[in-house]
Amino acid sequence: MKFYQRLRTKLIISFSIITLIPTLITGIYSIQVSSDALRKQALTTQTIQSKTLANNITNFLSGVKSDLLFLRQAPLMKEFLTLQSFQKALLANKKLDKEKLEVLGLKNLTKNSIQAIIKYKRQQLEQEFFALSHNRRIYYQIRYINEIGKEIIRIDSNGFRNIIVAQDKLQNKFDRYYFKKTIRLSGKQLFVSNLDLNKEKDKIEKPYKPVIRYAVNIYDDNNNKVGILIFNVDANQFIKPLDGAYLVNSDGFFANHPDRDKIWGGPSDLNTGYQLKNEYSDNIIRNILNKNSSIITSNFTLSHAKVSIPGSTNNWIIIIQRNTNDVLASVINFRITFILIIIASIILALLFALLFSAGITKPIEYLTKTADAISKGELISNHIEIKDKSEIGQLAQSFERMRVSMIKSFERLRRARMK
Repeated sequence: MKFYQRLRTKLIISFSIITLIPTLITGIYSIQVSSDALRKQALTTQTIQSKTLANNITNFLSGVKSDLLFLRQAPLMKEFLTLQSFQKALLANKKLDKEKLEVLGLKNLTKNSIQAIIKYKRQQLEQEFFALSHNRRIYYQIRYINEIGKEIIRIDSNGFRNIIVAQDKLQNKFDRYYFKKTIRLSGKQLFVSNLDLNKEKDKIEKPYKPVIRYAVNIYDDNNNKVGILIFNVDANQFIKPLDGAYLVNSDGFFANHPDRDKIWGGPSDLNTGYQLKNEYSDNIIRNILNKNSSIITSNFTLSHAKVSIPGSTNNWIIIIQRNTNDVLASVINFRITFILIIIASIILALLFALLFSAGITKPIEYLTKTADAISKGELISNHIEIKDKSEIGQLAQSFERMRVSMIKSFERLRRARMK
């Protein structure tokens, strides 16, 4: 290998080392740091999304307790309950409180007249219930159930239409768990049911109507318990916006799941038995139940948050699960893009090294060949021409001056010999 070829190889290697090593080190470090940042951002976004969904449900339910207590204290409710207590007193031949009668404008109350008055007040109270249902639009049912479990007033709604249920359509709910549990409470204690499917006449309604029930006892003027006031909250209004997120109720069953065959598996609902433990390992379930966090496996990335239920000590769980590759898609795309940039940079650096080394070695190669030609006496026909103003160009000019000087010297010697 000729020396200028060795020089070219050395220049390429040196330039490549100087250029590529810092590029590779910087690129690898940048990929690692940026990938970690993108991964954290993706996980943070998913975690925030789960917490936002959980807060949305809590905020949705936060006004139910206020509505319940407001209706319990409504003047019409008070008047209706007072009239009912008067009716019981009249039937038992007890004396009535004249002051209360005067306040209500009922001086000459009789067994016959009170029935008509109670009917009128009930109709007014029905309109109060109806107005609340119409304005709020989050309740499937608003009911007043008396102390023996008989529905006295009931408003049904499908979110668009509100119906005052006729007296002959009202049912007895004495055997229903929500009535039994509420009637055993005292004072202002609030009953909040689990999230389940609504039933009518012991059969699950279709299409399914998921509900959470808020109930409180109501009392007459003599502080006698006279029944319960209960709201069936339309849970679809906060379940449907969850889309593909999971919602797990306090018993560990799914109220929302991307696979519709896996929801409402509890014994009081569809009784399929499918629940949280069928979906995840015990270790993952412990993590889900103990704290809000993210769980990453090779297959999926899971973020979860507890849903605080206003008025209840129970919690639900929101779970957002996505394919790990989908969550880290931005990381993967970034890595691929950055690697392609590094490869392109390396190729450009090598091309530049080749051009740079060629720019140096080609003039040297030319000068070497010219020097060989001069040494062989080929002086006239080898005019040195290098259009370069750098050091190589100056060297070429020196060679050219040397060549011209040697030609002149040889010419003088030739003339001298001829003489």
